[in-house]
Amino acid sequence: MASSNILLKAAESFEFNVGTLIFVSNSTNEVYRFTKDDQSYILRLSQKSHEYAAKIRAEVDWVYYLVKNGVRASLPIQTCNHELTAVFCDEDKWYIATAFQEAAGRFFDKHNEQLWGPKVFRNWGETMGRMHRLSTIYETSDILVKRDSWSRRNINNPHLQRGRFYVLLDKLISMESIIDSLPRGSDSFGLIHNDFHPYNFFIDNSEITVFDFDDSIYGWFSLDIAIAATHAVWWGVHAEDRVTKNRFAQQFLREFLMGYEKEHHISEFWKQTIPMFMEYRNICSFFWWLSEWDGHESSLTEDQQNAINHAVKLIERGLPFDGCDIQL
Repeated sequence: MASSNILLKAAESFEFNVGTLIFVSNSTNEVYRFTKDDQSYILRLSQKSHEYAAKIRAEVDWVYYLVKNGVRASLPIQTCNHELTAVFCDEDKWYIATAFQEAAGRFFDKHNEQLWGPKVFRNWGETMGRMHRLSTIYETSDILVKRDSWSRRNINNPHLQRGRFYVLLDKLISMESIIDSLPRGSDSFGLIHNDFHPYNFFIDNSEITVFDFDDSIYGWFSLDIAIAATHAVWWGVHAEDRVTKNRFAQQFLREFLMGYEKEHHISEFWKQTIPMFMEYRNICSFFWWLSEWDGHESSLTEDQQNAINHAVKLIERGLPFDGCDIQL
């Protein structure tokens, strides 16, 4: 956790009263809420090397551009020095601070039709479509370092080289080989959110306000769509059977793409890559917790073991993951 000294420096940089800070969460970043001029804001502290500040600057510069061009996203605010980031050091730990206006609304609720349903899906798609359209013409200002581009994962864990775990790794390697060969034209490849799932936006009267752009990369627009669809299937269905998941994925993408194409055209070729990218997101999910796995089955939860067994069975039978067996 950041020290009181770091929090005080952040308050001085973004010109707010440190006493208004309220801790929100600590996962990838430390997140706080603060009040300034009777408005609510979000402070994000990223414990990274000093050199990583340029990557974060590239992130918030893009978000600032999106908001100024009509995308509903949390607007980054400037420091007292008119910068979008501030960098602090305390006891050899570097922190990169950014601050944003707090989004209005609430998280999704699949049991509430005001917070989950066709209208939300269309607005979600329209928001992403506008982001992608703007991405095709976005030019960085004075940024010397750009966000990373999609690349193959580097999985070196020796425990994944055997048995059912190798089935997962081999599937990942095979899919990345196919993905790496895809075209990267400006109409289909650019800056994407790369994590635009239902816990990274608020809903207010069915309108979407997106935040948490810290996973943004240069990637395929259809990958961004697939990530949204995959998470919608994970968290938004009312039953866990394969038929229900596939039916929901079909319905979700129909509504989502209806909204998306109001802002940005997607060709039939790229539509057909969405199920593949959904499957890719599914296989990547295992390596979020397996890449550092110690090789002991007991260190995996029962849910993780069940998910691995289910995925391996599907792969060995040549079947796509649940929710990915759809026709567009």
